[in-house]
Amino acid sequence: MRAMVLHQHGGPEQLGMAELPLPEPGETELLVEVHATSVNPVDTKIRRGSSVKRAFPLTLGFDVSGVVVGRGSRARRFAVGDEVFGCPHLFRPGANADFALLDDRVAARKPLTVDHATAAALPLVGLTAWQSLHDRARISAGQTVLIHAGAGGVGHIAVQLARLAGCRVLTTAGRADSLAFCRDVLRADEVIDYSQADFVARVNELTQGQGVPVAFDTVGGDVFRRSIDCVAPLGHLVTILGDHAGDRGPVLLYRSITVHHEFMGARLACEVDPAHQGTVLTGLAHLVDQGLLRPHVSARFPLEQLADAHRQVDTGRTIGKVAVELR
Repeated sequence: MRAMVLHQHGGPEQLGMAELPLPEPGETELLVEVHATSVNPVDTKIRRGSSVKRAFPLTLGFDVSGVVVGRGSRARRFAVGDEVFGCPHLFRPGANADFALLDDRVAARKPLTVDHATAAALPLVGLTAWQSLHDRARISAGQTVLIHAGAGGVGHIAVQLARLAGCRVLTTAGRADSLAFCRDVLRADEVIDYSQADFVARVNELTQGQGVPVAFDTVGGDVFRRSIDCVAPLGHLVTILGDHAGDRGPVLLYRSITVHHEFMGARLACEVDPAHQGTVLTGLAHLVDQGLLRPHVSARFPLEQLADAHRQVDTGRTIGKVAVELR
């Protein structure tokens, strides 16, 4: 089969086409004919070597939408010919190939109302947003929630999920197109232009100095540390980066703020109820089909132009997601 692979870490130019053997599904795995995948920031971090090191040759691509063409002995939720979507194991070969393996337990039926490219834009960011807001922070109707980078991949899904949960949503953006997207498309309640205003001061102004019960950091670094000052006592700060509080730790302690780290790949990698993700993805697919959740694809590339897709994500200016189409 065709696959775009890395033979060494580096820039997008390190991605090249290769012929690889067809993967053999394990007991709980589906063999999926890949119709589309997407590029997430985790792909670019692994490519550069700034994430967990992997063995070469390396096939990236941690979203997939396609058709089941084979299955393992214990994979019985889906039949050959079913259209499915989900996230391949984040520590094994991904979906930048004609065929990929997808664990039956974390898979779901593809939404009926969108194409494969749009479906492939949802799994990783959708699971990350859902698990961060619902499983970690346990948001509830009437709460005010701060979501950083609302126009980004995870952010644009998180804004929609928080609004569906009945929350008042504050989000941040820094460019005219991102601000307009958050305001006019996502309908966030308040969009903070961090290039023009101090987001900590603005959040405290918008909450009459009380802070928010939940803040969701998708940026890391200084944004994570400064977000501590946005969170109300006894509140929750969720991050999808491996950052730490440093000298801000005492503030977390004395205000009893809980910090959650969310890595959506942990359930399958650690074998901790991976079927929960299949259930969540099924629910997200229903929301898509009901017109309540809209994954946004701002650019599409064929597999042969995967390097260009990586370059787009590397700009840090992508609204929503970048899809890669194979069929």
